[in-house]
Amino acid sequence: MAQEDPKLLGTVNEVGLERDEQEFRNYNLTVGVRLKTSKKLSYAEGEKLIKKLKKDLLGKNIELEAIAVPCRICGKTFNSETGMKQHVRRQHEGEEPPKKKRGPKKAAKKAPAKKRASKKK
Repeated sequence: MAQEDPKLLGTVNEVGLERDEQEFRNYNLTVGVRLKTSKKLSYAEGEKLIKKLKKDLLGKNIELEAIAVPCRICGKTFNSETGMKQHVRRQHEGEEPPKKKRGPKKAAKKAPAKKRASKKK
């Protein structure tokens, strides 16, 4: 069994939008990621990691979806969980989310009650 590469964890630290120089009406989206490693890397280890990431990531097609985090009270959508929470604090402070409609309850079978032996001292 081949040994799997350890997973790399990272934090997105930059998102940018730049106008494409060849096509004026088009834009390029850039995303910067800061990787977290379990130990400090030497320069040679860093170079090796960069080569691996370039091989694994560059030129690959990816699919991104718009983020839509809905407010649980009014349904308005936001780009982030933080934005939604801020909206709830500002607009709905003290309000409860609407109760979900439930169908008719089914009668549950009750188990026979067990009698406890009472001890008198």
